[in-house]
Amino acid sequence: MKRRSAEEMKLYLVRHGIALNVGEQGVRRDADRPLTEEGREKTRAAALGLKVLGHVPDVIGTSPLVRAEQTAHIFHEALGVSEAVEVVDFMAPGGAIADLMTWLKKQPVESAMVVGHMPDLAWFTHSCIQEPDRHDLHFKKAAVACVAFDGRPGAGRGRLEWVHQPRYLRQLAEGEGLDIPS
Repeated sequence: MKRRSAEEMKLYLVRHGIALNVGEQGVRRDADRPLTEEGREKTRAAALGLKVLGHVPDVIGTSPLVRAEQTAHIFHEALGVSEAVEVVDFMAPGGAIADLMTWLKKQPVESAMVVGHMPDLAWFTHSCIQEPDRHDLHFKKAAVACVAFDGRPGAGRGRLEWVHQPRYLRQLAEGEGLDIPS
Protein backbone atom coordinates (compact mmCIF):
# COMPACT_ATOMS: atom_id res chain seq x y z
CA MET A 1 0.00 0.00 0.00
CA LYS A 2 1.36 3.39 -0.98
CA ARG A 3 1.25 6.04 1.74
CA ARG A 4 -0.34 9.31 0.75
CA SER A 5 1.89 12.23 0.01
CA ALA A 6 0.64 15.71 0.74
CA GLU A 7 0.49 16.39 -2.98
CA GLU A 8 -2.32 14.33 -4.49
CA MET A 9 -4.96 11.69 -3.85
CA LYS A 10 -7.00 9.89 -6.49
CA LEU A 11 -10.54 8.67 -5.96
CA TYR A 12 -11.99 6.04 -8.31
CA LEU A 13 -15.79 5.87 -8.31
CA VAL A 14 -17.27 2.64 -9.70
CA ARG A 15 -20.84 1.68 -10.48
CA HIS A 16 -21.80 -1.91 -9.69
CA GLY A 17 -22.07 -4.46 -12.50
CA ILE A 18 -25.18 -5.90 -14.17
CA ALA A 19 -27.47 -7.44 -11.53
CA LEU A 20 -30.65 -9.47 -11.35
CA ASN A 21 -33.90 -7.57 -10.92
CA VAL A 22 -36.20 -7.94 -7.95
CA GLY A 23 -38.45 -10.92 -8.70
CA GLU A 24 -35.86 -12.80 -10.76
CA GLN A 25 -34.54 -16.08 -9.38
CA GLY A 26 -36.22 -15.53 -6.03
CA VAL A 27 -34.71 -12.09 -5.33
CA ARG A 28 -37.15 -10.31 -3.02
CA ARG A 29 -35.34 -7.13 -1.98
CA ASP A 30 -33.31 -4.56 -3.91
CA ALA A 31 -30.46 -4.88 -1.41
CA ASP A 32 -30.16 -8.62 -2.16
CA ARG A 33 -29.78 -8.37 -5.95
CA PRO A 34 -26.64 -10.29 -7.01
CA LEU A 35 -24.64 -9.80 -10.19
CA THR A 36 -25.69 -11.92 -13.14
CA GLU A 37 -23.14 -14.22 -14.75
CA GLU A 38 -22.83 -11.67 -17.57
CA GLY A 39 -22.43 -8.95 -14.95
CA ARG A 40 -19.57 -10.81 -13.25
CA GLU A 41 -17.80 -11.44 -16.56
CA LYS A 42 -18.16 -7.88 -17.85
CA THR A 43 -17.17 -6.41 -14.49
CA ARG A 44 -14.04 -8.55 -14.36
CA ALA A 45 -13.11 -7.49 -17.90
CA ALA A 46 -13.65 -3.81 -16.99
CA ALA A 47 -11.46 -4.23 -13.91
CA LEU A 48 -8.71 -5.79 -16.02
CA GLY A 49 -8.98 -2.87 -18.46
CA LEU A 50 -8.46 -0.48 -15.56
CA LYS A 51 -5.37 -2.48 -14.59
CA VAL A 52 -4.05 -2.17 -18.17
CA LEU A 53 -4.24 1.61 -17.72
CA GLY A 54 -2.23 1.30 -14.51
CA HIS A 55 -5.00 2.51 -12.21
CA VAL A 56 -4.88 0.33 -9.11
CA PRO A 57 -6.29 1.74 -5.86
CA ASP A 58 -4.69 1.15 -2.49
CA VAL A 59 -8.04 0.61 -0.73
CA ILE A 60 -11.62 -0.20 -1.77
CA GLY A 61 -14.82 0.79 0.03
CA THR A 62 -18.19 -0.54 -1.06
CA SER A 63 -21.90 -0.14 -0.54
CA PRO A 64 -23.33 -2.95 1.60
CA LEU A 65 -25.77 -3.97 -1.16
CA VAL A 66 -24.93 -7.41 -2.59
CA ARG A 67 -24.31 -6.30 -6.19
CA ALA A 68 -21.89 -3.57 -5.08
CA GLU A 69 -20.02 -5.88 -2.70
CA GLN A 70 -19.64 -8.46 -5.46
CA THR A 71 -18.39 -5.78 -7.85
CA ALA A 72 -15.88 -4.52 -5.26
CA HIS A 73 -14.52 -8.04 -4.72
CA ILE A 74 -14.14 -8.57 -8.48
CA PHE A 75 -12.14 -5.31 -8.79
CA HIS A 76 -10.16 -6.25 -5.66
CA GLU A 77 -9.11 -9.59 -7.10
CA ALA A 78 -8.53 -8.44 -10.70
CA LEU A 79 -6.46 -5.44 -9.62
CA GLY A 80 -4.50 -7.29 -6.93
CA VAL A 81 -5.37 -4.86 -4.13
CA SER A 82 -3.73 -6.06 -0.91
CA GLU A 83 -6.03 -4.36 1.61
CA ALA A 84 -9.39 -6.07 2.32
CA VAL A 85 -12.54 -4.57 0.85
CA GLU A 86 -14.29 -2.36 3.42
CA VAL A 87 -18.08 -2.15 3.57
CA VAL A 88 -19.02 1.51 4.04
CA ASP A 89 -22.66 2.39 4.63
CA PHE A 90 -22.35 5.86 3.07
CA MET A 91 -22.05 4.21 -0.37
CA ALA A 92 -25.55 2.71 -0.05
CA PRO A 93 -28.26 4.65 -1.90
CA GLY A 94 -28.89 7.97 -0.18
CA GLY A 95 -25.39 8.28 1.31
CA ALA A 96 -23.84 11.64 2.20
CA ILE A 97 -20.83 13.31 0.55
CA ALA A 98 -19.65 14.44 4.00
CA ASP A 99 -19.31 10.79 5.05
CA LEU A 100 -17.35 9.96 1.89
CA MET A 101 -14.98 12.89 2.55
CA THR A 102 -14.51 11.85 6.20
CA TRP A 103 -13.64 8.31 5.11
CA LEU A 104 -11.25 9.56 2.41
CA LYS A 105 -9.42 11.87 4.81
CA LYS A 106 -8.81 8.93 7.15
CA GLN A 107 -7.19 6.85 4.41
CA PRO A 108 -3.38 7.13 4.59
CA VAL A 109 -3.05 6.21 0.92
CA GLU A 110 -2.53 7.77 -2.51
CA SER A 111 -5.64 6.27 -4.08
CA ALA A 112 -8.99 4.88 -3.01
CA MET A 113 -11.90 3.27 -4.83
CA VAL A 114 -15.57 3.32 -3.84
CA VAL A 115 -18.28 1.14 -5.38
CA GLY A 116 -21.87 2.31 -5.39
CA HIS A 117 -25.05 3.09 -7.25
CA MET A 118 -26.64 5.62 -9.58
CA PRO A 119 -27.71 8.36 -9.28
CA ASP A 120 -25.59 8.74 -6.13
CA LEU A 121 -22.27 8.16 -7.95
CA ALA A 122 -22.92 11.02 -10.34
CA TRP A 123 -23.93 13.23 -7.43
CA PHE A 124 -20.80 12.26 -5.43
CA THR A 125 -18.61 12.94 -8.45
CA HIS A 126 -20.25 16.35 -9.01
CA SER A 127 -19.82 17.16 -5.33
CA CYS A 128 -16.12 16.28 -5.42
CA ILE A 129 -15.16 18.42 -8.40
CA GLN A 130 -14.68 22.10 -8.87
CA GLU A 131 -17.35 22.19 -11.58
CA PRO A 132 -20.44 21.18 -9.57
CA ASP A 133 -22.83 22.41 -12.26
CA ARG A 134 -21.76 19.66 -14.70
CA HIS A 135 -24.75 17.39 -15.06
CA ASP A 136 -23.55 15.28 -17.96
CA LEU A 137 -21.94 12.43 -16.03
CA HIS A 138 -23.32 9.00 -16.78
CA PHE A 139 -22.10 5.76 -15.28
CA LYS A 140 -23.03 2.60 -17.14
CA LYS A 141 -22.79 -0.56 -15.07
CA ALA A 142 -19.11 -1.18 -14.15
CA ALA A 143 -18.06 2.30 -15.34
CA VAL A 144 -15.24 4.08 -13.49
CA ALA A 145 -14.55 7.78 -12.91
CA CYS A 146 -11.36 9.28 -11.50
CA VAL A 147 -11.26 12.42 -9.39
CA ALA A 148 -7.88 13.83 -8.31
CA PHE A 149 -7.43 16.02 -5.25
CA ASP A 150 -4.42 18.28 -4.80
CA GLY A 151 -3.58 17.97 -1.15
CA ARG A 152 -6.28 16.94 1.28
CA PRO A 153 -9.55 15.66 -0.29
CA GLY A 154 -12.67 17.75 0.17
CA ALA A 155 -15.98 18.52 -1.49
CA GLY A 156 -15.43 20.84 -4.44
CA ARG A 157 -11.64 20.51 -4.22
CA GLY A 158 -11.10 17.80 -6.85
CA ARG A 159 -10.86 17.73 -10.60
CA LEU A 160 -12.43 15.15 -12.86
CA GLU A 161 -9.63 13.40 -14.73
CA TRP A 162 -11.73 10.94 -16.72
CA VAL A 163 -14.78 8.70 -16.91
CA HIS A 164 -14.29 5.33 -18.62
CA GLN A 165 -17.32 3.34 -19.63
CA PRO A 166 -17.10 -0.46 -19.29
CA ARG A 167 -16.99 -1.19 -23.01
CA TYR A 168 -13.80 0.85 -23.40
CA LEU A 169 -12.22 -0.87 -20.38
CA ARG A 170 -13.18 -4.32 -21.68
CA GLN A 171 -11.68 -3.50 -25.09
CA LEU A 172 -8.41 -2.53 -23.42
CA ALA A 173 -8.28 -5.83 -21.56
CA GLU A 174 -9.09 -7.81 -24.70
CA GLY A 175 -6.46 -5.88 -26.65
CA GLU A 176 -3.86 -6.94 -24.09
CA GLY A 177 -4.86 -10.59 -24.53
CA LEU A 178 -5.96 -10.91 -20.92
CA ASP A 179 -8.06 -13.90 -19.87
CA ILE A 180 -11.56 -12.50 -20.45
CA PRO A 181 -14.42 -14.98 -20.09
CA SER A 182 -16.69 -15.02 -23.14
